[in-house]
Amino acid sequence: MKEDHFHTIESKKGFYFQELLIGSPPMADMGIKMKFELVCEKMDGLVLIDKGCLKELDSLLLYTMDILLDSLGNSELVYDFPNEKWENVRLRETKPIREFCNSGKMIVWLLNDVEQECVIEYESEISNAVKWLHIPTGRLLAITASELIQCLSYPELDMNTIFELEVDAGWYAISNKHIDKIIYSKKEPQKSPFQNIEELYNNITH
Repeated sequence: MKEDHFHTIESKKGFYFQELLIGSPPMADMGIKMKFELVCEKMDGLVLIDKGCLKELDSLLLYTMDILLDSLGNSELVYDFPNEKWENVRLRETKPIREFCNSGKMIVWLLNDVEQECVIEYESEISNAVKWLHIPTGRLLAITASELIQCLSYPELDMNTIFELEVDAGWYAISNKHIDKIIYSKKEPQKSPFQNIEELYNNITH
């Protein structure tokens, strides 16, 4: 009978995740399952990105990401575009961040006021994936979108991540069941652009 091994790690925000290593070495025969607490504010989201790619998020991309998070035009950003329909502004102005994400550099799930337990799990195969993430340094970072924007805009702030996970460097297929469960699998991608931004405002569970 296989033995299950659990490791619980505290993060800076007091969130936790639980690592389940199923079976025994070698690593190729091991599965990984992690639980984590997700707390998102209104007009927020969950981000997956390689830690080494954070430096590519310049002020323009962060600004357009802020616009992306505001689906209904409820933020002060609307005053930057007087006499324009927000849906037209959002479609036009978010092109840079959409291109960044859909090239495989970042995945964003757009959420609104969420507090729940989620799971991320490795599987050997994912079929028909539409989300693909390049992790060239092997350091997978999960963080809320609001925290990412704030800390990159003000580098003197400490960045509170949800979790950081060391993986083999390379490309990963990503799929999800709403935001409750995220599955990742190492494999070479299909041709980009991918579909790395997903709005889950009406699909989340609490």
